[in-house]
Amino acid sequence: FAEAVIVVPGRYLVGEYELPRQDPNFWYLTGVESPYALLVIAPSSSPPSSPPSSPPSSPPSSPPLRPQSRPPLGSPYRTLLFLPDSFQFAGAQFPMADSGFRRAMWNRAPWRLAPDARAARLTGIAEVHPIDSLIPRLAEIAAGATSIYLPLQGDSLYALPGLARPLKMEQQLARAIAARFPRHTMMDVTPAIRRMRLVKDAHEIVALRRAADISARSMRTLMRSVKPGMNDREAAGILEREWKRLGSPRAAFAPIVGSGPHSMTFFTVMGERYNAVDREMRPGELLFVDYGAAEFMTYASDLCRTIPVSGRFTPVQRKYYDIVLEAQDSAIARVKPGVMMLDVIKAAAQVYRRHGLEPYEDVNRMGADKVWGIMPSPTHYLARDGGITRYSRYGAGVRDIGHHIGLEATDSRDWSVPLAPGMVITVEPKLYIPEHQIAIMIEDMILVTASGHENLSTAAPKRAAEIEALMRKP
Repeated sequence: FAEAVIVVPGRYLVGEYELPRQDPNFWYLTGVESPYALLVIAPSSSPPSSPPSSPPSSPPSSPPLRPQSRPPLGSPYRTLLFLPDSFQFAGAQFPMADSGFRRAMWNRAPWRLAPDARAARLTGIAEVHPIDSLIPRLAEIAAGATSIYLPLQGDSLYALPGLARPLKMEQQLARAIAARFPRHTMMDVTPAIRRMRLVKDAHEIVALRRAADISARSMRTLMRSVKPGMNDREAAGILEREWKRLGSPRAAFAPIVGSGPHSMTFFTVMGERYNAVDREMRPGELLFVDYGAAEFMTYASDLCRTIPVSGRFTPVQRKYYDIVLEAQDSAIARVKPGVMMLDVIKAAAQVYRRHGLEPYEDVNRMGADKVWGIMPSPTHYLARDGGITRYSRYGAGVRDIGHHIGLEATDSRDWSVPLAPGMVITVEPKLYIPEHQIAIMIEDMILVTASGHENLSTAAPKRAAEIEALMRKP
């Protein structure tokens, strides 16, 4: 990066009416929640730009910011933040030509930062400029650089045959800058930032610990409430009410709550339906709750419990539940600094093999309608001595036993480096048995410590006897 300019855009929110989040990479580097913002990091040899102007009248309160540290004196890099003005893009519609309407009191974004001295003071970034000045200033900044790092890649979007692939805003930005600077080499900045995000600092661990605890305590409340006749949707609502009561403003992802046969279908498929979480629980069934998803200070949580609707596991359910729990226990026991995640995965797979489950994952033997879903797979990880299956660059596409967690529920599935203190991962073995309508997953958030590990979600019971005892309480 010594001779490079780094460009990281924030979230583009025009037309967004749902609960938006800042781009996690931009948020990680800046702590700036304001939309349409953009960060540039360049060698300090670039000529400095003029200082920001004096601030306008202050808004009601300051936006939430991650703790920032100013670059040390003599730093080889300079940092620039580009922001829209206080009224740019404001209003229910864009573009809004009527400036009088746009500047009305009830049309202002009270927490948004503007390109002024106040933004420099709050963020610790000395150079703050209007977003419209990006291209001319980038030409000045990049004059002595040989390459520009941008978010070049993203998840592929589908295109009808014969049509060009649609581009996301970040991809459009990268393509436009590449066209403006043909002599510079364009590089992808995303992998480097995501690798930085794998190890959490003290601030991040505090937030993740609190998010996990809120989710775990809410799961206890749900266990005491579940009974036949309850709708899956009501179960999700019980969790969400408890999150908000305990201080979480929102969920990290959409509800994954399913009873009986609904638990046998991957949530990515169930989510195609408008009312995906909607079924009345019946006696003797299992409730699959992968919705320990309270968010706290923008950090996610993700834990799962499988609950007997009638308050007691049947003998068959209990048999396989205890196998999944044993697999999780064996995997968590392996977590410590220096260990490769592949060895953690194999520990769980060995439990499945020891209990004779391996033949049931053979689709040729069982058939597509009866084959069991066993994750992690003994066939892949043990019989073939398989390594980590190739993932997409963002960790999507393969299910083994967990993922990193942080600003996103799935921060990454980068298992190419050993576990290190400060990493927070999920450990979540799964078992799907179509013939018995059994879907079991047990998931916890595990912090890698200097000497081993810490389970951040212990407040949610997971031993079968503990769950049954809690459900018996009035």
